[in-house]
Amino acid sequence: MSLSVGIIRTRYLGDVILLVPLIREIRAFDPEARIGVVLNAGTTYPLERLPGVSLLPMATSGSIRRLSSTLFLAREVRRSRFDLLFDLTVSDRSRLISRLSGAGRTGAAGAAADRRAGGPWEIYLPVDLNVGPEPVTVQHGKLFRALGIPVSGRGDKAYPPDPRWTEEADRFLGRTFPGGRPVLFLHPGGRHWFKRWPPDRFARLADRWIARTGGGVVVAGSASERTLVESVLSGTVGTEIIPLVGAPIGLLDALIRRATVFVGSDSGPLHMADAAHVPLVGLFGSTSPAVWGPTASSRREVVYRSLPCSPCDHTGCSYGEKNCLASLPVEEVYDRVERLLS
Repeated sequence: MSLSVGIIRTRYLGDVILLVPLIREIRAFDPEARIGVVLNAGTTYPLERLPGVSLLPMATSGSIRRLSSTLFLAREVRRSRFDLLFDLTVSDRSRLISRLSGAGRTGAAGAAADRRAGGPWEIYLPVDLNVGPEPVTVQHGKLFRALGIPVSGRGDKAYPPDPRWTEEADRFLGRTFPGGRPVLFLHPGGRHWFKRWPPDRFARLADRWIARTGGGVVVAGSASERTLVESVLSGTVGTEIIPLVGAPIGLLDALIRRATVFVGSDSGPLHMADAAHVPLVGLFGSTSPAVWGPTASSRREVVYRSLPCSPCDHTGCSYGEKNCLASLPVEEVYDRVERLLS
């Protein structure tokens, strides 16, 4: 009889991409496994076309909607009758879902400080997602092994794109950069301001790319990052630079797959590029590349600028404008880009 496995990972887009290696290893262990994933609404794209995976999106806004969504998902998880349930979030909402799940066996992986007496799990595995030193997927893989699924966490994190967005990306690039010119894809965003390389550096990197390759540049950000994208564009002198703000995740993914080189900080788009084996330069300071860095692309460069407080707990930054990534010069990043072009 095939396994029925539930996973709770209500975090961000990059965290969902980092589930893919674990899901692939579960399916390798049991090709008929039925897998259900509780995840935040808006982060489903990487898992939508994986076979044998059902998605249970959770509302992220409005206290009433969040409570209603949590109770609904707790009921759906219970109906699923999972043999195994893995909580990789460890929050008040995930505790409630785990407690009401009725799963055969349950486990959680979270910070040691988040462990509470009387928790709803059979096994609680303390993990350190700041210092590591192992990649997050490997740390989570230990929990799966503890509950009987022999995964390593080092599996392939590639996921299939949506063909509709692939066609749209081809049309977009054909209109924007005709003739097959090389494209530099820049993502200046990040969940915290101190995870971001300054926008003026991205602007100078874009100008250098255009001057040396004759190619084009796409600068992408979410709708809330419009000002950041505009700050990059305002610092450039080149004309072959296109903003991409608030694009659907499928289009963002498809365009990243067609980039000649991707440059960005620790964020969802960086993991998109890595999963698609796009040549990339990852910029790290407040997070450890040993834990959150790219692992899949055969052509990847990682720049890590650390201070005595790196990696940090992301509650703020006392260094202000002298934060870790502020010390990273354009020349060093472009040297890494040129390595990928050689």
